[in-house]
Amino acid sequence: MQTLHTLTILTHVSFGTLGLFLGLLALGYRNKSRQHIRYGRYFLYTLTVVVVTAFIGILFFRSSSFLLMLTLLGGYVGFSGYRAVRLRERQTTPLDVSITLIVLVASGLYLRRLQAGDINWSPAVVYPTLSALMLVTGYDLIKHFWLYKRLRTWWLYEHIYKMLSAYSAVLSAFSGTVLPQFKPYSQILPSVLCVSAILYFIRKQSRRPAANTGYAQIRTRDRRISDRFN
Repeated sequence: MQTLHTLTILTHVSFGTLGLFLGLLALGYRNKSRQHIRYGRYFLYTLTVVVVTAFIGILFFRSSSFLLMLTLLGGYVGFSGYRAVRLRERQTTPLDVSITLIVLVASGLYLRRLQAGDINWSPAVVYPTLSALMLVTGYDLIKHFWLYKRLRTWWLYEHIYKMLSAYSAVLSAFSGTVLPQFKPYSQILPSVLCVSAILYFIRKQSRRPAANTGYAQIRTRDRRISDRFN
């Protein structure tokens, strides 16, 4: 069991560190569709490994409220951010809604457990993370059931928000682990930086003519690249 624990930690840390690098590459190539798609896909692969190994650690070795919240948030927004760019203006499927509901219910149940005093936790860290998770899941449900026609053109903004949120989760977990002496600031500051980046890139994207965006080029000039998402 100790060998499995060590292997899980090494895999989790290695792929998490690699994911931070690949996420920066994807962001750096945001205006070059081929490279952005390639490195974005690699980031999602590493994120999947990070989420799976985190759940293994939580279930079998160590329960951490902060780690669980980041795992739920990072895993969900990574999946949902990928689905946003794959579906584009099409409505989410029953499978998407089911995953959203499962994550929302799981986070609510865990919050009740925290408030019951079963686990030591820091409200300054867990509440913002849980709020971000409920915000994005709530938005996805509202969009699916009530405001799909009004919000369907926001898919690119959703992609920006969700993928940067996934990166923020990995970065917060990394800094919180590497710099434990600075908690909770080592966990909070990465989120502040990434939220600032989200606002910057969404604002920048909103000011660009649609014809000049990388994704519009995918749609009009090179449909084969877009088909790789499907």
